[in-house]
Amino acid sequence: MKRKVIYVLFSILFLQSCQNKDKSQLENNSIDKVDLDEKSDLSNDSKEQITLVKGFMKWYINNMDMLGKFDVIGGGPMDAKENEEAENYYVDFKEAEKYILELKRSGFLTDNLLKNEEKSFLEADKYYKENPENDGPPYGFDYDHFFFTQEAFEEDLLNIDKSKYVVNQKDDFNSEVTFVLPISGSYKYSLKKIGTKWFIEKIESVMK
Repeated sequence: MKRKVIYVLFSILFLQSCQNKDKSQLENNSIDKVDLDEKSDLSNDSKEQITLVKGFMKWYINNMDMLGKFDVIGGGPMDAKENEEAENYYVDFKEAEKYILELKRSGFLTDNLLKNEEKSFLEADKYYKENPENDGPPYGFDYDHFFFTQEAFEEDLLNIDKSKYVVNQKDDFNSEVTFVLPISGSYKYSLKKIGTKWFIEKIESVMK
C-alpha cells in the first residue's frame, strides 16, 4: 500500500514538473515573439533614421578634439602674450571655414544646418564688434552647439545605443527623432530625405 501511495505521489510531482516546464517554455516563446514583433514594427526608413542620429552623435563625440583644434574664436586671455593685454574677441573666419568643412565631410548634416552654423559665426562677430570684450566665455560659444550644454557630455557615448528613440514620420521626406540621454538631456532631431538618403536638418534641445 505504501508503495502505491509513493508511486502516485511521484507521478503527480512528475506531471506537475512537466506542466511547469511546458508553461515556462510557452512564456519564453511568447516573450521572444513580442520582442521580435516590436523590432519588426520599425520600417527600414525608421531604422535608417535612428542609425543616422546615433552615428552623428558618436562621430561628433569621437571627433571633438579634432574640431577643437580650429581656433574659430580669436583673442581673449588664451591668446594673450606674456605681459600684454588680451586682444578683444573676434571670429577667425578662415578657421571657421575649416571647421564647417569638417562638419560637412562627416556626411550627416544638410547644407541648411551648416548655413545656420555659419550664421552663428556672423552673429557672434557682429556682437564682438558692438560689444568689445576679452575676458570670460566668448558670447555664442559658451556652450556646445550640438549637445546644447556647458557640462561635459562625453560619458553619454556609452548611453547612445541604450536610449529609446521615437520616430515621428511627417511625410516621405521629413521626419523627427526624439530621445533622452541620461547626462545630456532630451533632444529632437529633424531629418530631411535628399534623394534616397536621410540627413540631419536641425538639432534641438527639448524639455523632458
